[in-house]
Amino acid sequence: MQPEGAPRLIADRLKETGGEARVTSPFGWITRRGLVQRPACSDVRCDDGIRLETGGDCDNCGNVIHIRRARRVRIAADIDWQLPGIREAERRQVLEERLREHAAAEAENFVGRHERARAEQVRRNEARAAARERTERERQEAAAADAVQQALACEDCGQARSAGLCETCGLRRRTEAAIAEAGLVAATWAADLDDADDVAAVAAHVRATLEADIEAAQTQFLKLMKPGELEANPVAAASVLAFNALQVVQQALPEYRSSVLGRLGSTAEADAEARRAYKTEQNRRWFRKNPNGADAVAAATQAADTARQRTA
Repeated sequence: MQPEGAPRLIADRLKETGGEARVTSPFGWITRRGLVQRPACSDVRCDDGIRLETGGDCDNCGNVIHIRRARRVRIAADIDWQLPGIREAERRQVLEERLREHAAAEAENFVGRHERARAEQVRRNEARAAARERTERERQEAAAADAVQQALACEDCGQARSAGLCETCGLRRRTEAAIAEAGLVAATWAADLDDADDVAAVAAHVRATLEADIEAAQTQFLKLMKPGELEANPVAAASVLAFNALQVVQQALPEYRSSVLGRLGSTAEADAEARRAYKTEQNRRWFRKNPNGADAVAAATQAADTARQRTA
């Protein structure tokens, strides 16, 4: 704040180091001995109550001084209330003793807080270490379990190291499930659901149809392959053919569903639900003046179709 006083301030600070000295490294001596920062508070920017970056008074130091002054006033007021008529010398002595006791209690409290904080930090470090160990142990256990699983042979064909189910057999299982689903979907409409034999007959017909489609698709696929290409890798060949079969069934299944929904959409239940939805839409307050207008009819038709599809 007063640049002209800087030489004197530096000289006074250097005198406190013990007078003249032989210095071989001026910068190191100045930063480590001659002009070492002397913080008056917890702020790292404070040096003897002066802010290093601004040159002004340290606000944190001001807060500390204010707190200490307020404490002194409070203790003095307690003494005046507890010991009325005490002489000034005795009052000053009691005040100093209580201030020392208060400072000692604060120091003890600070040490306790510091110890508790350190113990909490140790606990957190131990918890993090335990969590890391647990995560690593779980990872190793998962890796070991995965290695054991990968070493299992296929349940269907016995192929070694197939994790319990090889790719080809997995595709075949999915194909079988899709064929069974297609048979049940078709039986929803084409069979008497109370007659197990009728349901089985429809499912068998669907199975025969899909198997014929699979055979035709695989025959066409094999014609596109070069001679001896499949024999060179039988495992890969079986997987490709199984995938081809699954694709045939997955493409046919939506058609079965769509056909059955179309048939169920013409039942008496679907017709009744469609009529109710049509009338409900016509009775909307914005269509009541002209329920047979183009907009009303279009909205009612869409509502009826949605209700029919939902019922089906």
